[in-house]
Amino acid sequence: MTAALFLLVAPTIAYAAISMSLDKNMLDFRTMNPGETREVADQGDYHNQITCSSTNSRTWYVKAHMIRPFTSRQFTMPSEALKWMVVSVGDGKGTIYNNLHTQNPFSTMPSTIYTSSDLDNTGTEVKIQLRYVLAVPKNQVAGNYDAIIRLTMAETF
Repeated sequence: MTAALFLLVAPTIAYAAISMSLDKNMLDFRTMNPGETREVADQGDYHNQITCSSTNSRTWYVKAHMIRPFTSRQFTMPSEALKWMVVSVGDGKGTIYNNLHTQNPFSTMPSTIYTSSDLDNTGTEVKIQLRYVLAVPKNQVAGNYDAIIRLTMAETF
């Protein structure tokens, strides 16, 4: 069984300078067996980095959710089988959801990854580094599974 994941970066643009970029937009867990768990961190400690900045002086946040579950033909894998964790926040002074190095399951509803602080709202580039873990259920049917995740940055009004 193989599992690949495509990440969509979907920044919500406001009226001033707000930006979000992602340095790597694909996860590939390669071949895995039912019941197997694997972490992906292709760049040492982390797999990809989200870089965010805003000069609006407003709180902003980054959220993630699975918009299409792992699918292979007519079979699906639960979204909770895939987890994300923040391993580092460069230059950020805001709040990390559920602490560093804590596994958080994806769901079909957006989950907050990071919320900015006042210091982050002045144009500072905040670099959020993520690692991913996939735990294939023991009874999962073999196949080539892929899914789509959306990462969103938005400001409060």
